[in-house]
Formats: sequence, structure tokens, C-alpha cells
Amino acid sequence: MLLQWLFLLMILSSLIYGLLTGRAALLFPAALEGVSSAVALTLRLLSGYLFFMGMMELVKALRLHEKMAKLLRPLLRFLMPGLHDPEIPKAISLNLTANLLGLGNAATPTGIEAVRLMDAEDTIASRHAIFMLLILNSTSLQLLPTTVLTLRTAAGSASPAAILWPTLVCTGFSTLVGVILALLCRKFIHSPGRLPQRSPA
Repeated sequence: MLLQWLFLLMILSSLIYGLLTGRAALLFPAALEGVSSAVALTLRLLSGYLFFMGMMELVKALRLHEKMAKLLRPLLRFLMPGLHDPEIPKAISLNLTANLLGLGNAATPTGIEAVRLMDAEDTIASRHAIFMLLILNSTSLQLLPTTVLTLRTAAGSASPAAILWPTLVCTGFSTLVGVILALLCRKFIHSPGRLPQRSPA
């Protein structure tokens, strides 16, 4: 509700300013131009998202995420030990792949599924795994920042891919720091065991 009032205030302020300065006739053409630019940018972003989400569907159809889960298994065992459901690594691998491609929207459903499966195990190890997955998603290591690349291309950048290395270095560093802090917390705060039974809601 706050945003609606904020937008209404901005529109009314623009209208009053236009009336006071004698530029009220320019408001409507400017508004239409702004809407047109917004729609064009949305379509450009949509095309980029559709391409990479199509790639994600190919990954699922070819069952490549299962192979990726096997490749990531040693790393996941180190970062998220004590998990038993074999479907969890598959959901996590899809989630991490989407994040690596800068597809936050595509990563969300697989991340929710992974958390649901881990929550069903209801152990301290699964709790630690959920926290680690949240950290990996928040720090979001990105090999290909799709959204930013699309925005730079839409804005007419002469070199839209110039951000690839800086983005990789920054997100890699943030992910490394987040993982180290999570491992330290897991080591010094909790010990493996069974969570107490939840009280009925």
C-alpha cells in the first residue's frame, strides 16, 4: 500500500509542477514515452530470460541435472552433510545452476523444493543445510549475470560483457566469505543430532 501512495504522490507532484511551470501539455506525451520505454525494456529482459529458462528445461529433459548432482556430490557432502533423500542434491544442483546463470526467478522453485525436502528430514543437519543453501543463494555466485547483461545490451552498451570478470570475482568472494562463516558457525555453535519434536500448530 505504501508504494501505491508513493506513486500517487509522485504523479500528483509532477502534475502540480507542470501546471505551475506551464508545461502541463508535456506531461501526457512524456508519460506515454516512459511507458513505451518500459514495455520495450521488459520485452528485452523477457527474451533473455526465455532463452536461458529454455536452456534450463533442456537440462531437465536431458537429465543433466542428475549428472551435475553426481559431480557436485563431494562438495555438497562437505557443505551439507547428513542429508539422506537422494532428491535433495538434484534440486540443489538445479538451483545452483540457475543462480550461476543469473536466473533468480528460475532458481526460486528448485530452491523451495530443496528446502521442503530438507525440512521434511527434520534434523539439525538438515537445518544447517537449509541455512547453507540460503547463504549460497544470497551471495549468488554468478558465471553469467543474465539480467545485467540484458540491461546493458538494451541500454546500448558498447561492451555489455565487460562486467563478467568483475561480477565473477565479487560474487565468488562473497560466496567464499559466506560459506566460511557458515562453516565456522556450524562448528562452534551446534553439534550433529536429532532436533526435538515440533509441537503441533
